[in-house]
Amino acid sequence: MPDKLEKMFGRFRKVTGCIFLVAMVICVIAILGPTETEYATVVHLNKGLFQKHPKQSLTERSFQTEDNMQLTDNMKIEIAHRNLEFSQYKENQTFYKSSLEQQQQQYYHHQQQQKQQKEQQQLEVRHIGFLKVHKAASSTMQNIFFRFGLKRNLTFVFTSHPNYFSRIPERHLPLVKPRHRKSYDIICTHGVFNYNVYSSLLPTDTVYIATVRDPLAVFISAVNYYTQPTQQIQYIAKIRGNRLQKLIQNPELYDRQFFSYTKNVMARDFGFPKTNDEGRVNAKLKELGQTFKLVLLVEYIEESLILMKRYLKWNLKDILFVSNNVYGKGQTMEDLTTNDVAKFKTRNKLDYKVYDYFYERFWDQFNKESDEIKFEVSHFKNVLTDLNKYCNYPTQKGRNDNLLQVEQSKWNEQFSISFEECYYMKKDELEFITQLRQKQGSELRG
Repeated sequence: MPDKLEKMFGRFRKVTGCIFLVAMVICVIAILGPTETEYATVVHLNKGLFQKHPKQSLTERSFQTEDNMQLTDNMKIEIAHRNLEFSQYKENQTFYKSSLEQQQQQYYHHQQQQKQQKEQQQLEVRHIGFLKVHKAASSTMQNIFFRFGLKRNLTFVFTSHPNYFSRIPERHLPLVKPRHRKSYDIICTHGVFNYNVYSSLLPTDTVYIATVRDPLAVFISAVNYYTQPTQQIQYIAKIRGNRLQKLIQNPELYDRQFFSYTKNVMARDFGFPKTNDEGRVNAKLKELGQTFKLVLLVEYIEESLILMKRYLKWNLKDILFVSNNVYGKGQTMEDLTTNDVAKFKTRNKLDYKVYDYFYERFWDQFNKESDEIKFEVSHFKNVLTDLNKYCNYPTQKGRNDNLLQVEQSKWNEQFSISFEECYYMKKDELEFITQLRQKQGSELRG
């Protein structure tokens, strides 16, 4: 028993001695070796020396060696080098952080744009019933609808006539049904309006649009246009001398029909009956007012298109235009007397009823919008000015890599226009129709 106890005490002394030795070594290292505490850091200098300093900017530190030695040149170089490295590290960290934030912002902006475009496409009106009124900027408007439909692969109603949908209100001309499509989206060729006829082919959510123009301007434009060698209408072309005056003063000789291309043509296109009866005329106007979402005024085409853009939830690019089918030669207002104008208003009384009704209605609609719409119209006019220069005068400045750049604004995202798009804006009506017919399989045979 005593032997066992002696062995146990012997082992205990050995273990205790080892623990004491380890503790002594740790104490010596703690006393002699440099450390970095919460209040100090250690910088290793050349020749094995160490320097303690408070935690502050390296440029503000006062360095001392353990024996209070002055810094050598090599030490100063080393410190400057470390300062530079630290400064560059901080700059890099700031740059990477800024770059990451910028990339995140760009990604978010891109996602928002895609979301807005998707929402825009879901909201925009794609079913259009456009009444193409003669000599009332209707070819320009038709071109807008053609380009809109072509870009979205929409289907147009075409008949056996090259560019007419109907000539009487009761029925349309024979259809040329598309081989590659099952339904229709847009009607925008010439027609005489009848809601039942138009709606029988178009979806129930179709929006109906038309244009009107001052009747005297329509009359003068028609006389000049239909006396061109390629567009002649016989009853107009055969008149010699002052055609405008003779058609007004002598309708019994030159313009005997109730409706013609020079007499109440807008009323005819809107499907009015052949009567001047106030009751029937007013009833028809009320019916049309309930059918047409918007009737644009040619004299205020920019204001009209901006309002249409808002109603149809389209983009600014969708309503850009270069005037089409404009014939600027021939007779003018100067060829008419005051008496001629007064008699014309009586002669074309029905057209004035149509124009006055939709003129007043348009401004009621326009003025219901916020005042901001006036600034949007001004912006649109500026864009159209640049577009006209770009498309019609290609040597002018304002192009970037053969594109017209339209900057982002409160009313539009940034977009560009190419010369190809200019070409489509000026594309001849019949050529455009031929292209659309081929695309959807509605070609004319023979």
